[in-house]
Amino acid sequence: MKQLRIVIIAFILISVGVFIWLTAGSDAQSMLFERIEVSDQRIVFLALVISVLILLSSLSGLPIFYLSMAMGFLLTLAPALLICWGVNVLSVMATFFLVRTAFTDYFREKYGEKKLIKRINKRIRKYGLWTVVFSRGIYIIPTNLINFSYPLSTITSRTYLLGTAVGLIPECLINVLTGYLIKHEVILLSSPETHTWQAAIIGGFIVILLLVFVLLKIRQNHRKKFKTMKGIPFENS
Repeated sequence: MKQLRIVIIAFILISVGVFIWLTAGSDAQSMLFERIEVSDQRIVFLALVISVLILLSSLSGLPIFYLSMAMGFLLTLAPALLICWGVNVLSVMATFFLVRTAFTDYFREKYGEKKLIKRINKRIRKYGLWTVVFSRGIYIIPTNLINFSYPLSTITSRTYLLGTAVGLIPECLINVLTGYLIKHEVILLSSPETHTWQAAIIGGFIVILLLVFVLLKIRQNHRKKFKTMKGIPFENS
């Protein structure tokens, strides 16, 4: 397992080095958009290339937002959203199993008994699904930090998958929609309106999640109350 960790770390370092070399002196997003415009006829091939790059970027911890934007720049809105969301979920889960296989045992052996780690794992066992959804949905925490930290916790793969599938919705929507609107010259990336509607999407998503969370809590409390009342014997009048 030690050899696998070395290979993964080497892969990440090489990927970061290649990324810095390719984007030195230029904007990665602009360069990608220019390539798409030049090769606009090979849409299926380009979509496949972008999907592979999303997977490799997730595994190596590189930013993927400009790749999601490129998908929106290349395709029509609905297919771009579906493909981007599906590829991102697949990439995140591939990263999850890679990190869990190679690093989790080492991490738990080294830091598992720390009070802070125990406290975090306790919270994750209780609120794991909501933690993943909110950490991804608020679109503030760096994606690579989320991708590489959760596999080290006690969260189950099923909970992580569900939380990721829901939490990635606003991120994919923002990135793909930005690329789509830029292509159709509706907005510019640096325009103030861009940040306004991005904040509106995130705010709306958080409000919906909070409402769902509150409703589920109310339902859970009603169930507990009903079970408690059911267990109390009634007195005959």
